[in-house]
Amino acid sequence: MLARAAADFYWAGRYLERAERTARLLDYQLTRLVDTPADELAHGWRVLYAALGRGTPDVPADADEAETFLIADAYTLAGRLVEDGTNPDSILSCWSMARENARQLRPWLPLGVWTCLNRGFLWIRDVDFAAAWGESPSALVLEAIDRLRLLAGVVDGLMPRDDAWRFLELGRFVERLQSQTKLLETWTRVGRADDAPVRLPWSDLLRISEAYALYRRRRAALKRREAPLAFLVRNPELPRSLRFAVHRIETLLGGIDPRGARYPLAAPHRMAIRLGATVEIDPADERAAGTAGDPGSGAFATLYRDGRTLHNLIMATYVRYPVEEGLPT
Repeated sequence: MLARAAADFYWAGRYLERAERTARLLDYQLTRLVDTPADELAHGWRVLYAALGRGTPDVPADADEAETFLIADAYTLAGRLVEDGTNPDSILSCWSMARENARQLRPWLPLGVWTCLNRGFLWIRDVDFAAAWGESPSALVLEAIDRLRLLAGVVDGLMPRDDAWRFLELGRFVERLQSQTKLLETWTRVGRADDAPVRLPWSDLLRISEAYALYRRRRAALKRREAPLAFLVRNPELPRSLRFAVHRIETLLGGIDPRGARYPLAAPHRMAIRLGATVEIDPADERAAGTAGDPGSGAFATLYRDGRTLHNLIMATYVRYPVEEGLPT
């Protein structure tokens, strides 16, 4: 496979995963608009934007001011994450970039995959956000989630398990590892900070991560912070746990570069093993989760930095390697 094509598949996977991440966070926030206190909603917007790595919106902390503010401006805050083409984390931007990468891959893509991706992009590009908001604020992001999951199913059903599929999936799970780590770090540092006006519940974090139902089958109650954090980090059955993402990354790298998985290990394989070891650090430890006074410390911050390093190593090893050296395999 050409390095350029591998990069396009990889980035298409990252952008599609990023679009769903933004939609899931928005779905959580918009479904709470009706019966949630204004100060809690305002704090939720701060956490949402921080989890996306965007500038924190200027939301009032006072409950009365927040209520007045949110009546008009929840629409604006949501619009920036749905239809703002200048925001690289908006659903429209991510879908557009995924389509642009896929457009370069038409010879490798089954027709059904391209058609599903293109229809989804045309829908989000032409949707009337104001009209959709008037009908139901959360309906638009729910439909976006459904369309992205339909696309994931079409990819799973039509694409052969070759390097094209592996690079696409690798992009998805590298993005998932980074975004989920950022969410856990933000929820612990900002959403549950001691000086926060309100403290967001752990059950909401589980619902955003689509883990609440499985968690309740495994445990009776949310008594302490250690239980939900450990569940979202280490559970091997949960698709959005950090352990699940790291295991999938290791498997995909082994398929792309079998020799790199044997001694001497290739740099991406070594970093994947390091990530697997870091996941085993107890997230219930205050030092592991990070603190409001030292947001750069702890296992979550380390995982996030190592996830970015893994991305750089993948690019350097399989995409931007010197031509005279060729692929290691």
